[in-house]
Amino acid sequence: MRDRESLRKGVDRVAVPIGIRLRAAERRAQLLGVARRLFARDGYRGASMESIAEAAGVTKPVLYQHFSSKRALYSALLAGELGRLTKELEAAFSQAGSNEERLRQGFGAYLGFVDRHEDAFRLLFTEALGLDADFQDQVAEFRRWVAGRVAAIIAAEAGLDAPRAGGLAAAIVGMAEGAAGWWLDERRPLDAGQLAGELAGLAWKGFARFPSCPEPDVAADPV
Repeated sequence: MRDRESLRKGVDRVAVPIGIRLRAAERRAQLLGVARRLFARDGYRGASMESIAEAAGVTKPVLYQHFSSKRALYSALLAGELGRLTKELEAAFSQAGSNEERLRQGFGAYLGFVDRHEDAFRLLFTEALGLDADFQDQVAEFRRWVAGRVAAIIAAEAGLDAPRAGGLAAAIVGMAEGAAGWWLDERRPLDAGQLAGELAGLAWKGFARFPSCPEPDVAADPV
């Protein structure tokens, strides 16, 4: 079980053998990994370029060769993590054979990401939201994308128009995000897959109050 103390212990120094020169892409990936953990531990304002360079075992000039500023480094982190989460969710949605399975697979992929990448989740949905508008916009764009996917499922199953489906989809996205934060704060009181199943079941049963969509062409292409 991971918690803030494990994060603290994990970023004191990243083990890269002395004398080993990394290629530019490898060094960039290493620096991003170190920065991700420091930002998750200390917050954007608490982490400094100096501390990130020290934890990575490089000099500040080396760090600045890859990222021109702390803001640029954080923005690159956000883009990378949002891209990774989007890819995992896209795969979950596309591999499912039905709308119910899409919903369950989506929740499963989301909670699975949170379970494996707690520091990334905290960067995306906790720390970034208290920073400047550009960071907030990156997260908001991701939320709109997920809500659009969920809205298509709702429209196909419940026969709702776009505004009603969109409102419910935004609520479901918020539910998933809030439940994930609670789950981490409570130190994972149940399995991630179990929580995903509970959330998917709650959302799916909520659709039962609506009539089925009468247009087969809409239901045939939900996402």
